[in-house]
Amino acid sequence: MERKEPYIHTRNYGCRLRRYRQSGIEMLSMENKKLKVVLALGKGADIMEFLYKPMDIDCMWHSFNELKDGSHMPTVAATGGSFLDSYAGGWQELCPTYGANTLYHGGEIGIHGEACLYPWNCEIVEDVPERIEVKLTLRLIRSPFLLEKRAVLEENGAVLRLKQKITNLSSVMQDFMWGHHPAFGYPFLDESVRIRIDGTPDLVVPASTIAHHCPFDRETRGKWPMLLAKDGKSLDMSRAYAPEERLYMEYCISGLKEGAYELINENLGLGFRMRFDKEIFRHLWVWGLYRGIEVYPWYGRSYVLAVEPWSSMPGNYESARRAGEVLMLEPGASMETEVFAEAFQTGMTAGDC
Repeated sequence: MERKEPYIHTRNYGCRLRRYRQSGIEMLSMENKKLKVVLALGKGADIMEFLYKPMDIDCMWHSFNELKDGSHMPTVAATGGSFLDSYAGGWQELCPTYGANTLYHGGEIGIHGEACLYPWNCEIVEDVPERIEVKLTLRLIRSPFLLEKRAVLEENGAVLRLKQKITNLSSVMQDFMWGHHPAFGYPFLDESVRIRIDGTPDLVVPASTIAHHCPFDRETRGKWPMLLAKDGKSLDMSRAYAPEERLYMEYCISGLKEGAYELINENLGLGFRMRFDKEIFRHLWVWGLYRGIEVYPWYGRSYVLAVEPWSSMPGNYESARRAGEVLMLEPGASMETEVFAEAFQTGMTAGDC
């Protein structure tokens, strides 16, 4: 695009950045012709919007909680931490633990770890119409890690690129878990959504998830995509279910052929694709909450599907550690990886959308 002004900041074309405050939280908007991606810098750098502009559809789930700062006072401190009280939907990074609250080398860490709760620092690396890049950093508090990620958008693509790095700041070897927690909701989510994964990886519904309106009554194992439910019928684990069905299920997919998955909304002709390093993120944890939990904090009002790349299983630090499933870093060492998220219209090839 030809530039008509001698300056390129605060522009309304090409790639562009905006920083603002919402409900007292510092926010960052990254935008190009195809995507608008909004991060809550003041709360975990959560991706609160992943909007595909040609169809005006935000793929992320937005919770009844809404986004708010940490100044609200709970009735009493929850033993599991504050994640559920402050969970507004969207996409979180999980580190150094996730799943259940735990004792991490003497430090208490709540549900889904530390990284998704604290404010992140933000530095603009590049800001021109053709490309924007920001560097986000966070030093964790109850664990000795420095997290860095560079978020990149280019002018004509519908792809968000996340270049990630974790560094062990301690003088001893450290183990940890690492994951992503993208949750998808209406209008992108409906009963026509299908999860597409290459191959026939292993499936397991852990016994710890058997509760509420779950279609399973015991730990169940099999191969993607079908599992035998408690009614004796085969259940398709690759599909989303309607809110009227009031189901709840959580399950793990392991032995991935590729570090990638797609969610396809067949009614809309819209897809979401995530690509990641399967040597680091070795499992996909799927959380299907189709209004099937009627207790805190959901109360039968949540319609959401999350498909989450996780490094370790089970989703409990102590259990994953005993199983030899945690990641390891030497003192002062770093681990780097990249994650790509893309919106596309079905029938179009990558780069055309």
